Amino acid sequence: MKLCGRLAILVPMVLAVVAFVLSMLALFAGHKQGFMEDYAIVRLNTSMVGHNLLDTSSEKEKSGDKKKDGLLGHVQGWWDDKKNDAKDKINNVTGHIADKLAKNIGIKEWYSLHVMDSCEGYYSPNSTAPGVGLNITNCTTSSPDSRFNLSQILDKELTAGPVKLNLASIEWPDSIQERLDDINQAILGMFVVYAIGAGLSGLAFLSSILALWKPDLRRIVLANFVISSLGFLSLLIGSIIVTVAAKKGVKGLNKAGEKVGLSATTGTKFYTLSWVSTGFMGIVALFWLGQFCAVRRDRKRRGLNEKHVKHIDS
Repeated sequence: MKLCGRLAILVPMVLAVVAFVLSMLALFAGHKQGFMEDYAIVRLNTSMVGHNLLDTSSEKEKSGDKKKDGLLGHVQGWWDDKKNDAKDKINNVTGHIADKLAKNIGIKEWYSLHVMDSCEGYYSPNSTAPGVGLNITNCTTSSPDSRFNLSQILDKELTAGPVKLNLASIEWPDSIQERLDDINQAILGMFVVYAIGAGLSGLAFLSSILALWKPDLRRIVLANFVISSLGFLSLLIGSIIVTVAAKKGVKGLNKAGEKVGLSATTGTKFYTLSWVSTGFMGIVALFWLGQFCAVRRDRKRRGLNEKHVKHIDS
């Protein structure tokens, strides 16, 4: 074979199958409890949720100095008593252990979003320890009509917790769930195009096997180029959607959740997995583009040679 040795075709074959495996891992990361939990798209740290209700001695002194007289003073006093009652309960439960705050008011310390589900659990040994570990307590499968709803989860857990709070008690902003809904929609869109890309990556591997049989057949080379290009574009679109949406969503979550103690981070490992698989399929597509151009150029050269020979013979 003049254009490209059969062994060279092993390169796109290997890259295509690796891209298929990596893209499938990205799709199924976290689909079972404990499976690739480190590969979350977004992780929410709720270990400090409720800290805004914790009183300091200075705050109490300031509020005591600003009490009003008369009816307005009685109304303010009644409201402060009700609000401080919740604060005192939290203080009694938690003491000075900030890392145990979430657990002691009845919620988990972290929640993670994956492509197909969401998980929750506690940090080990605590949220600020170097090389912190993740203890997973539960994972819930997501569906197009039932995505991750943190507000609903927290409200249920707070109500059932030892302090008997609710979202209103901790002044939970609605904008947090709005940002999460944006991320949910992006993950759903990413899933659709990414699943197509993963399937095309596997098909690119199979079609490369045919090229080993007829490596200079233009139709086979063209088919490989089309399949690998579509696979690359699908993975690229999926990676862009989830990367941009997650980055924007995390920024919004950190801004909205700062007051109530919520913080969010993007999953570096997931995006590395996604973009590496996309890059591999891009290389496969470029290989078959180069191969197609080489085959076409060779055919033209042979056609010219045949015409030249006929002209000499005549």
